[in-house]
Amino acid sequence: MAKCELCGKTTTFGKSVSHRSIYVTGRCGKKVYPNLKKTTVAVNGVRKKLTVCTRCLRTSRKTNLQRQ
Repeated sequence: MAKCELCGKTTTFGKSVSHRSIYVTGRCGKKVYPNLKKTTVAVNGVRKKLTVCTRCLRTSRKTNLQRQ
């Protein structure tokens, strides 16, 4: 399952709605997956390979988590 190892963000569910003019002609379910990247992060001085979402990746660049 797609999951961020830092924040725990997972797949979300929504609806895809079809329109014809102002009328709704159909609805079907869809999955929205998080944008995950594999990266090497130094956690407490130890390099670990983690799967993180891009939001956590941007946050880690601004804080003390050093990307190796």
